Amino acid sequence: MQMKKILSVVLVLCTIASSMALVSVSAAENSAEIGADAKSTEMVFTRDEAEAVNDYGLMENIQDGNILHCFCWKHTDIQEMLPEIAEAGFSAVQLSPLQPVPSNGAWWQFYQPRGFSLGSNPTGNRETLTALCAEADKYGIKVIVDVVANHLTGDHRYIQEDLKDAKYWHTFGEVTDWLDRNQVINGDIGMQDLNTSDTYVQQCVKNYVAELKACGVDGIRWDAAKHIGLPSEGDDFWKVVTEDSDLYYYGEILGDPGVSVNSKKGKKILNEYMDYMYITDTSTGKNYRDFFNAGKAHSGLGEFESVGLDTSKLIYWGESHDTYANSAGDSEKMTQNVIDRAYAVAASRNGISALYFSRPASTSKNSIYMGVKGSTHFTSPEVAAVNRFRNAMNGQEDAVALSNNCTVICREKGAVIVAGEGGNFEVSVPNNNSMVKTGTYTDQVSGTTWTVTSTAIKGKIGESGIAVIYDPDDVSNPQEVSVVLGDADLDGKVNIKDATAVQKSAANMVALSELAKFSADANQDKTVNVKDATAIQKFLASIGTGHPIGETVVYSGQTEG
Repeated sequence: MQMKKILSVVLVLCTIASSMALVSVSAAENSAEIGADAKSTEMVFTRDEAEAVNDYGLMENIQDGNILHCFCWKHTDIQEMLPEIAEAGFSAVQLSPLQPVPSNGAWWQFYQPRGFSLGSNPTGNRETLTALCAEADKYGIKVIVDVVANHLTGDHRYIQEDLKDAKYWHTFGEVTDWLDRNQVINGDIGMQDLNTSDTYVQQCVKNYVAELKACGVDGIRWDAAKHIGLPSEGDDFWKVVTEDSDLYYYGEILGDPGVSVNSKKGKKILNEYMDYMYITDTSTGKNYRDFFNAGKAHSGLGEFESVGLDTSKLIYWGESHDTYANSAGDSEKMTQNVIDRAYAVAASRNGISALYFSRPASTSKNSIYMGVKGSTHFTSPEVAAVNRFRNAMNGQEDAVALSNNCTVICREKGAVIVAGEGGNFEVSVPNNNSMVKTGTYTDQVSGTTWTVTSTAIKGKIGESGIAVIYDPDDVSNPQEVSVVLGDADLDGKVNIKDATAVQKSAANMVALSELAKFSADANQDKTVNVKDATAIQKFLASIGTGHPIGETVVYSGQTEG
């Protein structure tokens, strides 16, 4: 098979070379370098397919939509369910860690890896990850991989050889005071703490991120992010490893960051994290589920939000793998419906992305294994309706209210109403700030009719206790983005790298985003293939192509609810 690939590459090189007879020597050298990555001239994407993708109404930017956490799932299982995931309105999926581990056992062992490289475990490997990313791109779904960077396995006999030197490790010892920031970023949390301020450690992690990106990964979830210091604390780790601005990053901040959130220092630390990534507000998720578990609706306002942090940089959830699968978890005893109510509040806010956790079959920490497919309850009407609402209302302000034991999230063209308990009853709640446009609406969960006036929202909430009211035909939200034609890597200019990106796409080596595919169609024939690479090369060699390569064009992707 490898020999066939090499021969295919040679044939493509010959094809390109013959079409470039007038190209200068320097341009021809660049062409040869690019051609080495191609293997066929078959069409891999059409503009009609792009329109089909947009029918799902998924968000181009991960933060503008919601994320499905396919905890412990095999990549192949995720790939098989991509149509259902897209139909349920999730703009991204999150995968479990892929770094190598000493042994394949319970899920928590995969948060104690040997080092920083793409390994093979029961969920998959490089090949399955690349295939998943390519297929997910066809649906407009982004792929996020969980990365463990604060520590490695506690048994240093198993860690990668080049990180065994003592200089790569902190020697503070176990954290004993969780409100001592120095301990939190330098102390051990069960495994010895990596010295992330060391430049070699930083480069190891940065290289691993690049390895994931080469497979088509769109984003990184940073495990234990609050335990890694900031530049203001003498650690440039985040500045280095998030340097690639093409990727989406979010960091796990469990509770406070090692200092009170309400303090000036606490807010300063969190704001600095948000200079490099989005962050989780885990206390808000706990508050949501605790309230609904007690039969009480929540005000809807988050903890970080209440102290003035930028909500557009936050991640909410109803539960996570820590709250469900850890021995200290507290959500595994709560019903799925309680979690769904908490998620409905978290996932319908403006600017805030939310994570939906696919529950594994077992609730025991040591009997939850990697490679076992979890619950598919995320396809339920109440969860899907909330996601579609979130996508349809993108960019619209929200107003949150607590009334008649219901949490009410008002947006310009709809609202989500979540009862504290029960279902199948009439409710009347305020149209907060008269935000929702007056009229008659249908609950996208139960099908009941709701009436909105300038002051009130009235209707019958269904059995799930979650009502999602809006008109899917009245939420067309064209996303107009200016790009440079031929700029396949979206860096604002056309150069030889763009031809490389196009040929890698044609060879199924990388998956381009919808926007990148639009820009990469250099010859404007509604396909992206090796002909576009040739057109870009001709443009760089100042050979006329008859197409406005290098000029600004407008992409209008319709996101219909």
